[in-house]
Amino acid sequence: MTERLFEPDVVQCPFPQYRKMQDECPVYQVPDDDLYLVLGYDDCVDVLTSPDVYSSKAGPGLRQKQSPAAKAVLAQGHRIVRTLLTNDPPSHRRYRRIVNKAFTPRRIAALAPEVTSTVQELISKLEQNESVDFVRDFAQPLPLIVIADFLGVPRDDLDIFKRWSDDAAEVLGGTLSEQRQIEVNTSLTELLQYFADRADDRRAAPSSDFLGALVEAEDGQLTTEEIIAIAYVVLVAGNETTVNLLSSTLLMLLERPAIMARVRADRSLIPSAVEEALRLQSPIQGFPRVATVDTEIKGVPVPAGSRVMVMIGAANRDPDHFEHPDDVNLESAKSAHISFGKGIHFCVGAALSRLEAEIALNALFDRFGSIEFARADFEPAYADNAILRSLLGLPIVLRE
Repeated sequence: MTERLFEPDVVQCPFPQYRKMQDECPVYQVPDDDLYLVLGYDDCVDVLTSPDVYSSKAGPGLRQKQSPAAKAVLAQGHRIVRTLLTNDPPSHRRYRRIVNKAFTPRRIAALAPEVTSTVQELISKLEQNESVDFVRDFAQPLPLIVIADFLGVPRDDLDIFKRWSDDAAEVLGGTLSEQRQIEVNTSLTELLQYFADRADDRRAAPSSDFLGALVEAEDGQLTTEEIIAIAYVVLVAGNETTVNLLSSTLLMLLERPAIMARVRADRSLIPSAVEEALRLQSPIQGFPRVATVDTEIKGVPVPAGSRVMVMIGAANRDPDHFEHPDDVNLESAKSAHISFGKGIHFCVGAALSRLEAEIALNALFDRFGSIEFARADFEPAYADNAILRSLLGLPIVLRE
């Protein structure tokens, strides 16, 4: 059954497959592999909150062996040192402390006017009374602009930044051809060099943006490789996942007109709608770990050195934890989904992602009296990526 999970047709809608696997056994070993999939909510939380047993030094996403030619491309550029996502205590605590200073509740709240301005700018460009692609025209540019402004990236560089971010995300979930490996590795080396050059700029002329803060952190003691590794994580995590959150939230409401009407009428329900979209679609479907010791999960032996994939998309619909797990329930939306992780690696940018989604929905409802599917026969299609749940398009019609 596990061999089907990562096939393209199942990736389009993995949730029935998750449920079958949960019913049979909430922990699966992938045949002929050292990869174990954890699908139960409580077991996923246990793995995520036990960094001494399950290390984050697994690398992000599904591991794929790189060809010699692809490795050669990476060898030409800066290496990515372990800082946040792929690091463990005690080293992880140092980097987390540095980054947390930029993501305090007060600093995130202070970004609201800038986010609102960007939202209004994008809304003003949306055509009315004809089909527009919400993913392309709104969900993709909004978080990219927000995170680029946060980092201190000029807007003239947004197009190339989108390519770099998309290529970095593609690595996480699919099997890439050798040529595609070379292309995405080339993008990565270009991105890291870009951040290295901008760090040099800020050493010469200090700035108040996030890159400037990293350069000045700990009295300037962070190395260039540490700075660019942190910036890389912030870019990809702050962009790709929020694109998916924005798209999945609007799709969820469009598919349920009664709930859309209810949320539009009572804006206090917008945060709950965002949380339910996070739970039901889980922008990141799985977090990887490596067992540091011989252990077991639900009686299944997991040898030291084995890879463990915490299946967030399955856990968030676990019927043993959520009542009516496949339904939208705005009253129980704070029922502890784990889409942003759990424990020491809880997403540092979660508050910013939520802020963007809530401001966006409020603004869309304010501006348009009607938001509908552009086609009655629309069927959502997702990227062939088992880790990032990325809606490829969402054609809508907006009316006064």
